[in-house]
Amino acid sequence: MRTIDNQCIETISKILGELTTGSKITRILSKYNWIDHDTISGQRILSTKWKRISASLSAEIRKANSATPFFKMIEEIMDPINFNNEQETWTKNKNDINFALSFYGYELTDAGKIKSVKAANTYSEAIDRTKNLLEKLKNHNIHPDILKFCKPELLDENYFHAIFEASKSVFDKIRNITLSTKDGNSLINEAFIVKNPSIILKGNKLTTNDEISEYNGLKSLLNTICYFYRNPSAHSPKLFNPTSENDAITAFIIMSLAHQQLDRCICIRYLS
Repeated sequence: MRTIDNQCIETISKILGELTTGSKITRILSKYNWIDHDTISGQRILSTKWKRISASLSAEIRKANSATPFFKMIEEIMDPINFNNEQETWTKNKNDINFALSFYGYELTDAGKIKSVKAANTYSEAIDRTKNLLEKLKNHNIHPDILKFCKPELLDENYFHAIFEASKSVFDKIRNITLSTKDGNSLINEAFIVKNPSIILKGNKLTTNDEISEYNGLKSLLNTICYFYRNPSAHSPKLFNPTSENDAITAFIIMSLAHQQLDRCICIRYLS
């Protein structure tokens, strides 16, 4: 495992310096009886926050012959309690810190604690590790109406609740088209009836076998989303593993396809 060096300390100190205050740095240094670079000469030096953190920690790491002081400083400043109602700030800076730490075999967890991990060997590997699910989904052109429903859950990497909230967006769109108050399979089965439809696809007159097949295909897709992702009783690990990022991405791609098809739909009969 690569030893924490000055380059890593400086990079992360610059991130931490933007997230804290001079008085907070003073409190942390005092709490652990660490050297304060700004008072080491006996006179107050007004250095920038990141330089003060970097110089103080470098001295402590050398004294302790350990990176523990460095990790404690990260944990103090990146304590999640310091980021109340600042979810995006927390996530961005955690990822920035983890990009730097990944090459040294460490990671800052969602609990705000440093843990050992397998070191990244390449830039691409480090980038992939520090991308959250929201960023990865952007590569798949996920429908924006889905992301409106579950952005907080995506930033939290809470796959189960992100998928559950995303599934609501599909049925919300159907209700908006039909003005129905129903939900789930009842909503789908009442709206998509070949002989008496409430919703049709633009240009699809339901007169040929191909048109009927396309229509029933959309209905089946929507029912699948309901069975797999909308009904809590359907969350079986055999169908959907709520801890798997790949399963989460698959779910979002399926629901995005449903949204794209619903965007082509129009209402010809309102439901009650």
